[in-house]
Amino acid sequence: MSKRRFHSRAAAGALLLLVPSCATTLPSYRDVQLPAYASAIFVECASTNGALSFQVNRDGQMLEAADLEWAAKSSGDWGLASYSPFGQTLFQIQFNKQKQTFETTGRGGPWLDDVSISKDGFLRYKGQKLGLKPDEFPCFFSGHLPRSWLRQVVSYTTDTDSLQLTIQDKERLTKVRIAKHGGSLPWTWQATATWDVYWGLRQESVQLQSHKDASVVLTAENLPGIECRWTPKEEE
Repeated sequence: MSKRRFHSRAAAGALLLLVPSCATTLPSYRDVQLPAYASAIFVECASTNGALSFQVNRDGQMLEAADLEWAAKSSGDWGLASYSPFGQTLFQIQFNKQKQTFETTGRGGPWLDDVSISKDGFLRYKGQKLGLKPDEFPCFFSGHLPRSWLRQVVSYTTDTDSLQLTIQDKERLTKVRIAKHGGSLPWTWQATATWDVYWGLRQESVQLQSHKDASVVLTAENLPGIECRWTPKEEE
């Protein structure tokens, strides 16, 4: 076994020990019938782990960059951490689903102080909703979308280049486009979530886009110029 593979598995195990434990039965899903390549994009977010290369850019300039490892439990709790070459924890963030809280240790960007969770379970940044739920992020980290979204599909259409799903979750409306094999689209899938603000006078949106190099890019309308990009890393 390579040192990299051993370290990745050991780190995932350490994260799982740190994340609070709670026995949970995974729900059963009533899936829409999608082609195999499209269905494979939707996965369970829990009981998974992996590694990724992560960076935050503002107007094209890099603000933060790190190699991170993450692990998610069946309860919906998850942890994300960076390590030194000697295995020391440099930074760690833990999400507790039951309490709907984040805890961070070590070196973290000051932007983390402005992240909170709304009463209906969505992330907020400086008090503004970001339209994504914390327990969905392990799916995003691996370059996928939550399988639970398939229970909330209200329409399914197709055209020459892509399949299109419309997903409704409370006040969040998400449009998912999945590129067909052999098409000309520069990405493999994209998800754009919108929701009303100011009593419906305006809409905000956030977009996730998976590029053909496997990197995922997140942008939000209420965070202009900010781009989060990560690339899932294969074990060596």
